[in-house]
Amino acid sequence: MRHFGIEFDEVQLGLFSDTWADDIAQYDSRTVPVLVDEQLGSITDSLAILETLADFFPHMWPNRAKLRAKARSACAQMHSGFMAMRSEMPMNCSAYRRQLDISDACAADVMAVQALWQQCRDLTSEMEVPDEGFLFGEFSIADAFFAPVVIRLNAYAVSTSEPTQAYMQTMLANPAIAAWVAEGQAETVILAEDEAGH
Repeated sequence: MRHFGIEFDEVQLGLFSDTWADDIAQYDSRTVPVLVDEQLGSITDSLAILETLADFFPHMWPNRAKLRAKARSACAQMHSGFMAMRSEMPMNCSAYRRQLDISDACAADVMAVQALWQQCRDLTSEMEVPDEGFLFGEFSIADAFFAPVVIRLNAYAVSTSEPTQAYMQTMLANPAIAAWVAEGQAETVILAEDEAGH
């Protein structure tokens, strides 16, 4: 939403606070993120949120039908898959190339997500779409959906291909993602200070 200039108010909740269950319940959800719209009410689940936004801002998906279909497929694969990677490589905005002992299943997920990204990039190239370094040329919902994976791969010392590294650099340089990472790092500092009793 920040990348596309869509105005919104952000409400942060304390995930591990004593009031978490009550705080999230007021938005008719048990998980985050939640998008609250005056007319539509609470929309939960990241994929549902992005599809709802795309109803109002269709340019968030690639504008060519073939690319749009591939983008939706890629997001769905991320939404329901890569469980070992998501479990063993927690998203950590403050980590960089941290050593991590991952399972064979997690390593396979890392390889698979890179292969999926390459498929997206190859299709974009075949269709001669202007290349801005993102999965489908311009930044789209697909890139937003894979931003947490980019942050994970940047956080841990896992092997990645040169094309993957180039894509990650493009993503991390995106102002909206850079701001998100910076906010995550600042939040980590606050949590650390709270734990230290400051």
